[in-house]
Amino acid sequence: MVKSTEVSQREALPIIGTRSDRFEAVAGGLVAAIVTIGYVLIARELGTSTMRIEALALWSSLACVWLARTENIWTMPYGILSVILLGWYLLDIDLVGQGWLQYVYYVPIQFAGWWAWARGGPGRTELEVTRMGARGWSLLIPSMLLAWAGFALLFDAIYEDPAYLIWDSSIVASSIAAQSLMTLKKRESWWLWTLPVNVSSIGLFVRTETWAFVFLYCVFLLNSCWGWRQWLRAERSSGRVG
Repeated sequence: MVKSTEVSQREALPIIGTRSDRFEAVAGGLVAAIVTIGYVLIARELGTSTMRIEALALWSSLACVWLARTENIWTMPYGILSVILLGWYLLDIDLVGQGWLQYVYYVPIQFAGWWAWARGGPGRTELEVTRMGARGWSLLIPSMLLAWAGFALLFDAIYEDPAYLIWDSSIVASSIAAQSLMTLKKRESWWLWTLPVNVSSIGLFVRTETWAFVFLYCVFLLNSCWGWRQWLRAERSSGRVG
């Protein structure tokens, strides 16, 4: 099995996870802290200062995505903290699309995902990994394109001169789609995280010289490739299509 757990996948999952989930959450937080401290020290040696909010956002985000890979329910609490900090920082550097995305969408969807992963399966059991069918794709692709256009128009109307509007809006639309699929435990979520979110975000943050987030999204990219492989194994073991 991909995930070590004390209950069957067909049973309800405790809202705070199993004992092994909680142990892994603590371990993940410690590993994320070590990586974050290492980044801050290296950045300081290279003459690039790291704001406290950047470091905290980096730490919580690393822990969140690491736990998502193994379907650990504690990805959601880490994720809630992460998106609050990320939104604060991104609005400060005028990436309004990604900034408001954190507060308007990611905060509530993290709470929804917390419940769904624990009680979203048949008979309110733990949700299993599945893949999308043709109907899912036929809804997803046009929805993403409409969201992209809609967010670009919205942010252009609200803000006088938002930075990298079209590029930023494409990442917003892709992120919403990816997180929605992850909340439903669709393995295709990792495809979206990999290319239209992580690879694109790396390019955007290089352009804005936001090096903490370049590093963060490089780690996200590696994790999304690993997460895809693990969720694929989980989906094959269940043999289900959503």
